[in-house]
Amino acid sequence: MRNPSVFLSVTGLMLAASLGLASIAEAKPWSVDTRRSAISFSGQHVGKTFTGSFGAWQADIDFDPAKPEAAKVEVTIDLASAKTGDAMYDKTLSNADWFDVAKTRQARFVSSRIKKTGGNAYVADGTLNIRGRNVPVRLPFTLEIKGNTATMEGKVTLKRTNWGIGSRSDARGEWVSLDIPVDVKVVATAR
Repeated sequence: MRNPSVFLSVTGLMLAASLGLASIAEAKPWSVDTRRSAISFSGQHVGKTFTGSFGAWQADIDFDPAKPEAAKVEVTIDLASAKTGDAMYDKTLSNADWFDVAKTRQARFVSSRIKKTGGNAYVADGTLNIRGRNVPVRLPFTLEIKGNTATMEGKVTLKRTNWGIGSRSDARGEWVSLDIPVDVKVVATAR
């Protein structure tokens, strides 16, 4: 059984995490509360929905909602930490055709621009590097700040083959969906 969906999910999560973290920093460094934050992904594998998340990631965030254009965000995700709860998927995600963790264990997102689009809505643009490929991504998100706590929620859909994920075993998405939705929720506290 082929398992490209797991790889797509992980890629989606990485992207979402990167963009989500960029949006919660406020004119000073922010510390992410990993117990209340999550980067999750989903997709379809032979018609069955799967979900997963990344267990290990970190972010350097500097963001002022009054000056989002000056934000700087860098997120690093441990690709080997992707888990779906299905042993077959989890094993497949790390192999050479999917995340290829033996060669490139980490994914990295670096923001290039964050723009307010109205109210508490923003969009983050940046570059996501997976498997040595840099691909531009855009993540729309909302941001709520109460006191010293910020909560960011965003969703983006990533096309896994943009990073070569599952290209050898399922380049056309016959087994695993090409599009992988990634949901990001980040809760952070001003340092």
